[in-house]
Amino acid sequence: MGHVAQMLELAKLFITRNHQVSITVLIMKLPDYIDAVSGPFVDSVIDSSSSERLRFFELPPVDPTPEWSSKTRGHFVNRLVQTQKSQIREFLISQRGGVKLVGFVVDMLCTPLMDVADEFGIPSYVFFTSPAAFLGLMLHFQFLEDECNEDVKNCDGSTTLLSFPSYAYPVPPNILPMVLVDRDTWLGRFIDFARGYRKAKGIIINTFAELEIYALDAYNNNNISRSEQGPLPSIYPIGPILNQSKSQSESEEAEITNWLDEQPPNSVVLLCFGSQGSLPTDQVKQIAIALDNIGCRFLWSLRSPPQSNNAQFPGEYTSYSEILPEGFLNRTEKKGKVVGWVPQLKVLSHEAIGGFVSHCGWNSVLESLWYGVPIATWPLHSEQQVNAFQLVKEIGVAVEITLDYCERNKDQPIVTAKAIENGISKLMETNSAVKHEAKIMKEKSRASVTEGGSSYLAFSKLINELLKNAAV
Repeated sequence: MGHVAQMLELAKLFITRNHQVSITVLIMKLPDYIDAVSGPFVDSVIDSSSSERLRFFELPPVDPTPEWSSKTRGHFVNRLVQTQKSQIREFLISQRGGVKLVGFVVDMLCTPLMDVADEFGIPSYVFFTSPAAFLGLMLHFQFLEDECNEDVKNCDGSTTLLSFPSYAYPVPPNILPMVLVDRDTWLGRFIDFARGYRKAKGIIINTFAELEIYALDAYNNNNISRSEQGPLPSIYPIGPILNQSKSQSESEEAEITNWLDEQPPNSVVLLCFGSQGSLPTDQVKQIAIALDNIGCRFLWSLRSPPQSNNAQFPGEYTSYSEILPEGFLNRTEKKGKVVGWVPQLKVLSHEAIGGFVSHCGWNSVLESLWYGVPIATWPLHSEQQVNAFQLVKEIGVAVEITLDYCERNKDQPIVTAKAIENGISKLMETNSAVKHEAKIMKEKSRASVTEGGSSYLAFSKLINELLKNAAV
């Protein structure tokens, strides 16, 4: 969902910034039984955004085999991407004799599709929806594996802090993302993604210079491991790009907004773990105990873990009383609200929100900082553990609940109610250091995309690059 939303916003940004550019977005839909959210979201965006210069082309559906669902969501998506090569090849053939194709932009998890663009001589660009620091980490691990013959799993087994070119502070080995240190995931998918990044003509990153000073300097100053294949691609930090699309359910959005309208400014903590985020029952109960004990106002997006197979995305509960401690909803009804899916950007923009307990997905981080809302970290998967570390230790806009929580860890200990209480209490302190830093980053994020700002200029550079391609 997060990747789809940002890609669509990027497409709209292209046509807004330059009248010579037109965009065709190729849509690959996940089956509804895997993800019931992103498909309807894409349909609503297409209905509201299609124009002469912004077109959408839905690739034919495929018939997944049972093997696709046997592992993880990421495995399922990767298999889907691989099967679309022939369909995209046919689409590009159909475009011959029409407008000049000056660039082929792929999501960071869709780099196998660059092979098709290469067949047609179309320059490929990667849209990287994670932070620049993680881009540097992926390239570093790929360099160690491919050119130094080092097993990167050894990093996970280290007992000392580890230094990486794109992080300002040494990184604890226990927060290295499983996508890098789990051999099946790394060798099966992510090392190939990293190889693809090196082959791209450019990498478009949803970040901004003032947020990731250290990582971007490391990249630009040749501190990131250089491959024998040649120099790294140009990078374009053009963010923050935010999901501005309207909610699917205006009635549900109105119910949440009306409740927030009744709360004092900066008094409500939002708890939301993203489109892929859910927690087991015993962990949910610890959160409820913590909220009960603190007594603070809260808006909690609580979603049900997948039920039938590993590849499914979370769903919605039919009744919250089934999972929450007895009497919790009654005790907290005046101060708290438990809901399912939330219009996160709209919620974060509300003056009642004073803090955000987040999984630290990068889109959520950018949305939070856009509105100056400090974060309490609770990563779940992907690169979120190192995102949380970066936010707490380097950028200073977050407090720690946990840095090393990983939903795929079979031995993952429960985060106790006491730890949750401590984190939320620090998050909601008036005039705290993280609130101050979040407000500063709010101003910097907005300045970056205004005319003359760092991201504005990076995007201009990208468009000029594309127009040069047109002249070749």
